[in-house]
Amino acid sequence: MKGTKRWSLRQSDNNTPCDSLASAVLAARGINIDDETLTISDPLLMADMAKAVEIIKAALYAGEKIVVFGDYDCDGVTGTVILYSYLTAQGGEADWYIPSRDEGYGLSFAAIDEIAEKGAKLIITVDNGISCIEEAAYIKEKGIKLVITDHHTVSEVLPEADAVVNPKRHDDNSPFKELAGCGVVLKLIMAMEDDIEGVLEQYADLAALGTIGDVVPLLDENRIIVKRGLEIMPYTENIGLYKLLKHSGFSLEEDDERLTAGALSFTVCPRINVAGRFAHAKKAAELLLSETEELAEVRSAELTALNNSRRETEGGILSQVDALIAEKPALLSERVLILSGMNWHDGIIGIISSRLMTKWGKPNIVINDDGEQIRGSARSVEGFPLVPLLENCTDLLIKFGGHVKAAGLTAKSENLPAITERIKAYSAANFPEMPFDTLNIDKVLTPEDLSLENVKGLKTLAPFGEGNPTPLFLMQNCVILSKKPLKDGKFLSFNVKIGSVVQKILNFNCAYNDFGYENNQQVDILVTLDINEYNGTRSVSAQLKDIRPAGFNQDRHFAALRTYEKLIRGENIDSSLYARVIPEKSDIKMIYDILRSGNTDTERIYTEAAAAGANYCKFRIILDILNEFGLIEHDIVNGKVKLLPSASKADLEASAVLIKIKSLCAVR
Repeated sequence: MKGTKRWSLRQSDNNTPCDSLASAVLAARGINIDDETLTISDPLLMADMAKAVEIIKAALYAGEKIVVFGDYDCDGVTGTVILYSYLTAQGGEADWYIPSRDEGYGLSFAAIDEIAEKGAKLIITVDNGISCIEEAAYIKEKGIKLVITDHHTVSEVLPEADAVVNPKRHDDNSPFKELAGCGVVLKLIMAMEDDIEGVLEQYADLAALGTIGDVVPLLDENRIIVKRGLEIMPYTENIGLYKLLKHSGFSLEEDDERLTAGALSFTVCPRINVAGRFAHAKKAAELLLSETEELAEVRSAELTALNNSRRETEGGILSQVDALIAEKPALLSERVLILSGMNWHDGIIGIISSRLMTKWGKPNIVINDDGEQIRGSARSVEGFPLVPLLENCTDLLIKFGGHVKAAGLTAKSENLPAITERIKAYSAANFPEMPFDTLNIDKVLTPEDLSLENVKGLKTLAPFGEGNPTPLFLMQNCVILSKKPLKDGKFLSFNVKIGSVVQKILNFNCAYNDFGYENNQQVDILVTLDINEYNGTRSVSAQLKDIRPAGFNQDRHFAALRTYEKLIRGENIDSSLYARVIPEKSDIKMIYDILRSGNTDTERIYTEAAAAGANYCKFRIILDILNEFGLIEHDIVNGKVKLLPSASKADLEASAVLIKIKSLCAVR
């Protein structure tokens, strides 16, 4: 069962009965989403905001050259375009600069020299600058003013700038701290204009895109920005954004209900990000600054083509990653999955790391090695923060940075083995029991919940994203009635009966032939709900997010999984577990007989074995023994087990796997 995730039902402190799914979700999350009371706070509450306004207005009045210095991701690009567009609309002599990925994140001495040579008198950063202590001092030496706008974590020492606007400053008095970089820019312009509503009307479309792309919590002020942006996006006056939306499949001529934060995060945001990953982020900025439809069409088509190339490259790297895991399946038992390859694309490894997080539910670091330097991108689960992990390797790294669940690193290639061992040692010392990836459930559904009115009401909670995820529901003790292939078997749908209600479930997570559940089987399933309209008929649509046999004991399963991983890592376990993990001949025969019946899906085989009393640890050890003797071929990547022809019987006592396991849990 690859990437099995822990299910956790949110517990509401509110005992008030809920009259709808929407109110039940809010109660479970302990949040209040009341769009009537939400407001954008006074931008002048932000530290140094008044200073920044004064400096920028003075530069505009004096006709001095202003350079907007952005970042190469979706947040940085949209924020740069917003601020540059505003300054030029004010008649300012403005320019913009976004570094390439090769130049690295943030201000650099080379970029400062280039900007200075072009006569800049003021630099305004967007989505970067808060960590550029030396670079800020260098700008001051050159006699150039510097205004930093950023939203990243602030250290004890601020850069020596003329103004530093960042809601995470320790002395910042603004109430909302989770703005994206483009959101900080938006509030800067609001302060410049003393007009919150007018600025939202003008720039919320681009700010919404950057906010969604930066995966900041879609609550409070971010909710206002994104919701307003989604409202005006179909009527956007930005030609480049309009063309990009069209190329991404949105109609825009009518009320396109597909235009959601989630849809944009999978379609438009990647097209902006791909410029910085595969070419230069200036291509995305130039698109959003296009002045003619013809130019915007060409530039949008170019980003779409780059995005297609990105997908191909991503697929190639994923194939290599799968091959590495297939060759060394023990890698999956490490506390942190570390995978490296030669000349993997730097702009793709972050996406690969996210894919591995989804597939295996395990903290991981994906590393590109060019022979001289390594660059890594990491993703993690709640409860295993990445920054302290990397801080423990500081002496081995050239640089690193990031957040709790996403981070990056750069180091010399020769240090990779030492970094790997340091990460293993740190994880073992500080996390003897690793946390598991968790799916948080908002409500257990009853048959009565599955009404059009109830599901339609969930839309009032949108936009969904970080901090306000799409509601997740549990349907317990469902009986599978029938299955149907979709898209030539690439996906499937299946009907289940819950109480007296029959509900169709869409499954886009696997192919029809890989679905490990049969008709009449009782299951528990996690779904998201929506409204589907076909030929004028509206119905409740449920999309599968996870599935288990009904009554699955997850505590028992995860305890057994932890034990198995410890044994594979060569760690001793409590001798009292000996009988639970050491298989007898009868256990092995039972698994072998299940395989002979024709089952090839690992999850289905495990379900049958568990019903016969086998725990997950013993089950995996048996597969390892059978694989060792050449009786099966275990494809761990795709979750398949193939029975192989064999003329000889296996001598269980000669199994190297079993000898090792026994030594680690020997009765003393």
